[in-house]
Amino acid sequence: MQITRETDYAIRTVLYLSGKVGLTAKAEEISREMEIPKSFLMKILKKLENAGILSLKRGVSGGVELQKKPNNITLYDVIVAMEKTVALNRCVVNKKICGLSSRCPVHPVWFRVRDRLIQILKEINFSVLLTQGAA
Repeated sequence: MQITRETDYAIRTVLYLSGKVGLTAKAEEISREMEIPKSFLMKILKKLENAGILSLKRGVSGGVELQKKPNNITLYDVIVAMEKTVALNRCVVNKKICGLSSRCPVHPVWFRVRDRLIQILKEINFSVLLTQGAA
């Protein structure tokens, strides 16, 4: 699995906001500090808002704020907010794409690997990433 640049930026955004719990950050600040083009960031913020991860407050005194505490937001949450699913192979997303899935010996392996990956991603929250990394 390779995450998209958009998802990488979303992870950076949530990580940045995790260091500012209870505070509102400006999009310009996030863009500058995390090296994310502002126009791209605005699209990412909207997706994260739709997923309930953060809230956007418009206006002069507005900004961006996490909706949940960093220990309640996992890497899985952010990846799914951006990618909609976690998959290693297209046949795991839709069996109908591959006519061999019913007799392919690798097909069940992709499901086991995906399930383990999801389990690990759900174990890594942003509080842990912020303080000690994923080790």
